[in-house]
Amino acid sequence: MEKMKTKLVMSIGSSSTIEDALDTYRKFGALIPEYKFIFSSSKGTYPGFETTKKFQHGASIRTLFSTERVFVLDKITISEMYSEVKRSDFKIDYSISLDTQSLSYLERFIDGAQGLPKDMDEVFNFIAHEDTSVDSVLYELENLSNIDDENKHAVIYRKLKGYEFIKNVNNIELAKTGRISTTLSEGELYINTDNHFSLLVKRSKNKEFRRGVNERNNYIYSYLLMASIIQLESPAMSLKNKLLKMLSFAHSEIGMLALHELIIIKKFFEDGTNFRFFNKIHKNSPKIWNALSGMVWDLSHYRYLEGAITYDMHNNSRYFFPAILTFDKGFIEVMELTPLKAIAFSVNENRPITFYHDDIESRLTGDIPEVLTFFEDLASVENRKIRNDLHKGDSTERLAVLIRNLESTLESIAGVMKKH
Repeated sequence: MEKMKTKLVMSIGSSSTIEDALDTYRKFGALIPEYKFIFSSSKGTYPGFETTKKFQHGASIRTLFSTERVFVLDKITISEMYSEVKRSDFKIDYSISLDTQSLSYLERFIDGAQGLPKDMDEVFNFIAHEDTSVDSVLYELENLSNIDDENKHAVIYRKLKGYEFIKNVNNIELAKTGRISTTLSEGELYINTDNHFSLLVKRSKNKEFRRGVNERNNYIYSYLLMASIIQLESPAMSLKNKLLKMLSFAHSEIGMLALHELIIIKKFFEDGTNFRFFNKIHKNSPKIWNALSGMVWDLSHYRYLEGAITYDMHNNSRYFFPAILTFDKGFIEVMELTPLKAIAFSVNENRPITFYHDDIESRLTGDIPEVLTFFEDLASVENRKIRNDLHKGDSTERLAVLIRNLESTLESIAGVMKKH
């Protein structure tokens, strides 16, 4: 039964058109009532106030999709659409996450000491809009381990205070005078910050939660380390051989074929440091290790969006649509490189199933015959089992050893030691 369900979900998610997906769901959706589907679409549900937006001076709001609207499929929505009323009205929730970089950029202007430059004026007017919702989840994820160091508490507290200020920007005052102020009293601001900081401390003590975050980051880090080794060691190597080497590593060492990361890495192999996201990844680069750390968090944030879209917010919302505010032009290019065609998930578990646009296999393999054949072979039942077996038991130490070896190799090739 589960295999049949999986096959049906994959069929709907990979449909050529939304009309085809809808037709298949109407015929067989009763077999998978626990599943929801979200499709990128020029028509359909509006997932929040401008959750896809480019500001004039480079900042950007980005979601998993390239379109402003989405089309959703689930048992309740379809039932309502094909009832006598012939429409479905439902509540959605959405939020725009601020990471460490975006929060730091915004925080500089909240004391009123500096006038707002044009790019910040546009961003603050957006945030102050009554329909805009922001959160600090990404900043909190980045600082889970920093909570362990009491010397860093003051900085974290100040950032959270800045977030509470930004979250409650006085839009009326901003429109009238251009001055950044908050609707909160000083006492309310400190109470909110105290509560926020206490929640972050509590979350940092959740060992299972932190293990999950660290594991996700380590898998991404391993991918980036190997890609850097391949490119820096032999920049003149053919694209075919670079891809074969990377795919072999992903299969036999990581035990995971992460299409999103592989597409980004292929772009690096093609463009080298001209690909802005990787522009600090070169020999003798003093910033190579800090850059890799930041890149890991960027790609981890993307994976957060995939997981967060499956969340039940317990507020009668039928869907939750997460987004990111970023000032990082390299990361913006990465987000635009791999927009999703669709995403599916079961309401019983937070495990997203992603679907890319139809050219994803071609984009990954470059239509190079040897790479395409190898990639198709890796998708076989036998090879999937090999990858699954790598994850049996506790793979934490195995991954830690792999990372240490990769770091040592990259240190030698790049000529820059990592500070531990």
